[in-house]
Amino acid sequence: MAEYEVTGSAQHGRAVITLTGDLALDTVQQVEQDMRDARRRHGEHLVLDLRGLRFLDSTGLSLLLRFYLAAEGRGGSAVLAGPIQDEVLRVLQVTHVDERLTIRPNLDTALADPLPTGDPT
Repeated sequence: MAEYEVTGSAQHGRAVITLTGDLALDTVQQVEQDMRDARRRHGEHLVLDLRGLRFLDSTGLSLLLRFYLAAEGRGGSAVLAGPIQDEVLRVLQVTHVDERLTIRPNLDTALADPLPTGDPT
C-alpha cells in the first residue's frame, strides 16, 4: 500500500487539510474518511495543502474535485495550495482542472484570500 498522511487544522477561519504522500486507488478511501473528519472538525472553508503530495491518479483527482465542489455547494469555499509537485501539477494540467479550481502558490497566499460572506458550519 502506498504511503499517505492527512492532517487537519483550523487556521484563519479555514480548515487546512494537508495531504502528504500518494493519493491513489489504494489510499483514496481512507484519505476521504480522514478528509471528512477534518472538514467536520474545522468547517467548510477548505484549503487543500498539496505541497507534500507526491502522486495523484484519477481516483485521487476525483476526490479533490468532490471536496472542492461540495465545499462550494455548502456555502463554503475551497482553494488548493502549493507549491504543487510537477507530477501532480501535470495531472491537473492534462485534465484542465488547473483552469477550473483556484490554485495558490503556497499556504500563506491561500490563507490571505478573503473569506466569502456567510459562515457555514
